[in-house]
Amino acid sequence: MLKLALLTPELSPYARSGELAEATAGLARHLARAGHKVAVFLPYYRRPEVESLSKKAFGPELLVPIGSKKLQTTVFKAETDKYDLYLIDQPKYFHRDYIYGSPKGDYLDNDERFIFFNRAVCEFLAASRIRLDVIHCHNWAAAVAPLFLKSIFQKRANLKKSATLLTIHNFSYQGEFQAESLGLTGLSWNYLNSHQLAFRGKFNFLKAGIIFSEVVNTVSATYRDEVLKDHQDVSQFFTKRNKPLYGLRNGLDTEEWNPAADPLIPANFSATDLSGKKTCKRQLIKEFGLQLDESRPLLAVVGYLTRLKGIELIIEAMNDLLDLDGGLVVAGQGNEIYEQALLKLQDIHRGKLGVQLDLSPGLFHRVIAGADLLLMPSIEEPCGLTLMQALRYGTVPVARAVGGLRESMEPFSPADNSGYSFAFEDYSVSAFLNKVREALLFHEQSEVWKAIISRCLYQNNSWTRVISQYENLYEKAIRLKRRSE
Repeated sequence: MLKLALLTPELSPYARSGELAEATAGLARHLARAGHKVAVFLPYYRRPEVESLSKKAFGPELLVPIGSKKLQTTVFKAETDKYDLYLIDQPKYFHRDYIYGSPKGDYLDNDERFIFFNRAVCEFLAASRIRLDVIHCHNWAAAVAPLFLKSIFQKRANLKKSATLLTIHNFSYQGEFQAESLGLTGLSWNYLNSHQLAFRGKFNFLKAGIIFSEVVNTVSATYRDEVLKDHQDVSQFFTKRNKPLYGLRNGLDTEEWNPAADPLIPANFSATDLSGKKTCKRQLIKEFGLQLDESRPLLAVVGYLTRLKGIELIIEAMNDLLDLDGGLVVAGQGNEIYEQALLKLQDIHRGKLGVQLDLSPGLFHRVIAGADLLLMPSIEEPCGLTLMQALRYGTVPVARAVGGLRESMEPFSPADNSGYSFAFEDYSVSAFLNKVREALLFHEQSEVWKAIISRCLYQNNSWTRVISQYENLYEKAIRLKRRSE
């Protein structure tokens, strides 16, 4: 049994902006089920899902240094189904409507907010004397903790043997701030050099995590290879011998995402009885106000509405998509420019296009369950957890073969009636539309389509296939930590 702490800015269902929330929640639950002692640390956002938790203050208030100040901070402990959840409470930073920023842009004090979160977790661990084998940090917003652990807290008896693992869910978000932000850490300015924290003249959170963690991984082998090939600025931090970048695909929590027992969808269904999926589709058409015959294809876009997710391609292709005698639903949040563009298109195509600027778990599940096809024309896609969720619900993906999506798809082959997805390579409207048209051609052939849906439903992307690989990474980090001592 390992004693593990997960540090994350997102955790489903309590705080979500993208796949990170689903990944950390599923990992925590399945590590606990595998017999490990798991604690998760999350900022105390004021969300209904967080407020509804049974929780109590844990230990005395902390005085957490941030720059020249010290902020009184309470840590709450909540009991969840398998792991301990610790909430770092600081109204100044976390009592806001969004995690990182509004649709208009990021919060200007994100450097201060997340330096505080990282420092507060370290202060709490030191004060509580909890002993941990591995501290597992997720994404840039939790990437400063390894720096703190190897500097300010390196001599704390209960922490000096703790190894660190950094999982980077997306290299495009690095937490890059003005060099002056280093002053908020209380560390010497000597750290701001090209071998440690300085990167492009700024303080880069992700680089801090890479340099000071024992082990670093990302969320698919294909994405790892793409990063090392195409992100020359970042790839310089990794070497095969001294600091390799591991690629390990996330798993799917098949208990939460189970169409046969999901309480968030209108009707349950399975591979042997698809009648409930038709009910889900009927209700989704009604919920989004579409004038669509149930026999016609219903396409869906769900998740974070950003350029990297291919939303510009979808907007550009919208008129052609809606000329294909089907309907389209879009559910998510993101950049204001895309939200407004989609709302305008909804006004133009009323009855064929439905848009809800919402990322609530209930809506997310209903869209995944009720749609016929999921559209994911991503520029980059580190893992592609949404595609795995769609497969689990018999929703056929039309996606660009990039990053983790490539690993999760077996393209449909009419020659031998095999495969269950429709993949394209070029990031272009024509390549995207051609593949959508191809998918809809087979949607008209009911027996062929039922067979495709069936193969989707039988795909196994469960966390149970991945946990042993994460255990190997934890053991590797522990060995490297011991060797460094």
